[in-house]
Amino acid sequence: MQISQGLFDQLFLVMMFTAMGGLLWQPPLWILLTFFTPKKLLDTYFKEPHFSQGEVVFMSRFPLSLFRTSIFGWVLFLPSLDKKRKIRNCYEVMPTWYRIGLILLTISTMLIMFIFFGIMFFLLTSHITNA
Repeated sequence: MQISQGLFDQLFLVMMFTAMGGLLWQPPLWILLTFFTPKKLLDTYFKEPHFSQGEVVFMSRFPLSLFRTSIFGWVLFLPSLDKKRKIRNCYEVMPTWYRIGLILLTISTMLIMFIFFGIMFFLLTSHITNA
């Protein structure tokens, strides 16, 4: 598909602003959710048999604790990913503010990735005209 140089420039700017917005928005939210993970959630699900002993040791400290937070977020948003850990009902011990924060982080991650890579793929497969 052929697009004009002006449209290419505008789409490129949207792609870059989306990426920069994600870089400004997501890390602080992710870090806050990691540091304020409810103790009841950790005591209930962050142990064997849900996590192996090695995972508990490694994911107990920053920065690998970020991975633990993302696991809880993905299982909360897509319960079908919970074949190994069996933490599908972890939302029952989460406070509402934490659940909303995880859903917001997960949805915004997926949306930013979809927009960024979608526009990038479109721009890479388009032919630019001088019109």
